[in-house]
Amino acid sequence: MGGRQAKKNQAVTKKDRMEVLNSHAVEINRYLQSKRQFLTDAGKLGANLTGKERQRLFGAGVKNYGFIEKAYDVARENPDFMPPHLNIENLAEGLRDFENIRQLVFELEQYLQAASNVMILESDLHYHNALRIYGSLQEQARNRVHGAEPLFEALRTFFKRRKRNRDAPTEKQLEKDVKKLLHGKADGEIVIKNESPHVTGGVHKVVDNVNEK
Repeated sequence: MGGRQAKKNQAVTKKDRMEVLNSHAVEINRYLQSKRQFLTDAGKLGANLTGKERQRLFGAGVKNYGFIEKAYDVARENPDFMPPHLNIENLAEGLRDFENIRQLVFELEQYLQAASNVMILESDLHYHNALRIYGSLQEQARNRVHGAEPLFEALRTFFKRRKRNRDAPTEKQLEKDVKKLLHGKADGEIVIKNESPHVTGGVHKVVDNVNEK
């Protein structure tokens, strides 16, 4: 009795946590969407950077950022050695602004990782639920329950593999598919077209659209 109650409380707790998580996700998504355009405008060309353009730019990993900080410290402590057009105060202010954006990226990466973990766990749960529905309809279709066949077929399309027409099937594959059709183990059709026939044989075009049941 105690074990059942504990499981029940655990299930309720998980449900409550998911409800809170969902409300937070909606709230965060709305906030991020409201700020996305502002960030895009601030970045000017940032939103339109191509992959090649990004490769030509220097990122700010640990090593590069350390170099930037050290160079700015040297410039601040030794202004006499710096070019006259280099404003040390502007450098320091710009670095503080850059650090805010850098921290924002780190936070968003952590948020994305956490959200991705939750998403894949929930995705796995819902996919298994869908498989249970599929399996139930498959069993009912086999037992010829009225109305189950079209419902099962609507889901079965997600598991059919499309064959590439550019690769002609081999004779061995054709033999296997013909046997499947004859014995009712597959559905579909096999079409053989003879193009430009000659005494020595023409060019054959084979369309093999056989799907296993």
